[in-house]
Amino acid sequence: MLLGLREVLREPGRFVLIGGAVSLLIGLVVVFSGIGTRHVEDLNGAVARSSADLLVLAAGAEGAVQASRVDRADIELLNGLREVRDARPVGEARVGGLVDGVLYDVSLWGVGPGGPGVPLVVEGRAPARAGEAVIDVADAHLGLELGSIFEVADTGEPLTVVGLTEGRRFASIPTVVVTYAQWERTLDAVFADADGVEPALIAIELAAGHTPGEAIAAISDLDLPIVAEVPEVLAANLPGVAGTRASFASATLVALIAVSAVTGLFFLLGLTYRRKTYEVLRALGAPRWLLVRALVTQATLLVFGASLVGGGIVMIAAALAPPRVPLSFSAGLLGQVTVTSLLVTILSTLVAIRRLRRIDPAGALVADP
Repeated sequence: MLLGLREVLREPGRFVLIGGAVSLLIGLVVVFSGIGTRHVEDLNGAVARSSADLLVLAAGAEGAVQASRVDRADIELLNGLREVRDARPVGEARVGGLVDGVLYDVSLWGVGPGGPGVPLVVEGRAPARAGEAVIDVADAHLGLELGSIFEVADTGEPLTVVGLTEGRRFASIPTVVVTYAQWERTLDAVFADADGVEPALIAIELAAGHTPGEAIAAISDLDLPIVAEVPEVLAANLPGVAGTRASFASATLVALIAVSAVTGLFFLLGLTYRRKTYEVLRALGAPRWLLVRALVTQATLLVFGASLVGGGIVMIAAALAPPRVPLSFSAGLLGQVTVTSLLVTILSTLVAIRRLRRIDPAGALVADP
């Protein structure tokens, strides 16, 4: 270990360029992972982080909340199950929202006050009466903050922001939560020619002592055209989510492969260049494990140093980026990327380690051509 550290301190210039390259690659991995996570939260956060124990949607919707409409009569049937403590309607629809005169597409959600599905707020409170709304902190850059007022474009009805949520956007557009009665009234006005407004989902709170699996089985036995699922599972299966995860995962994997290729090639070339030095060390009695430990120490120092620099770059970029850019810094994510990069780096140096273990001390007696 000390041998590897001394070599780094004696010849830091040899590690600076490779360290810079690995720093940028690790920063790229953090950015891909962070943006991917944030983008998925923007797509399905309102579902994934629902306060309900179960969410029920129409079977024919095939997992799409926007396409789901459930019968009000089903809510009464669900409330009659012993596995269900409370079942409430949840509405979702796209409407226009005017913020400081600017028109935005808005995902408008309606929930029953005090029941399952009510958003957990990080500041303020949940909507309790008509004219009150909760928005996500990610939409604060639009000018929406506690106490601010905006309008439903088609009705001109004002809504006052009384609470803020976090990580609960839907479909990557501004997401607003109101009471179900408010949502129903708004939809009646916006779509005046429609026969009636039906909820998109049913939020369920389980009765004490019952599991989600038991409730799902009981709902299935009702033989209704509805499907019940845990919010996290339903969110993961929403249209577009799997593809988005796969795209960012592929980009992250490519960046990790690049980390592996760069570091592996660096140590392999370094071994070739300094082979005579290692042969002399072996001739002087240095055991193979000592040389291998020195190489692993250098790889570890390289990754940790690069992670600090790359993480610092991402942290500064996230602080300077405008609010609409989905870039954020997470120390936990950086830690995961660092550990993964270290494992990838160690694996990439296996060829160099194998060659290092095969160095013959007798080579020190042979002059280079």
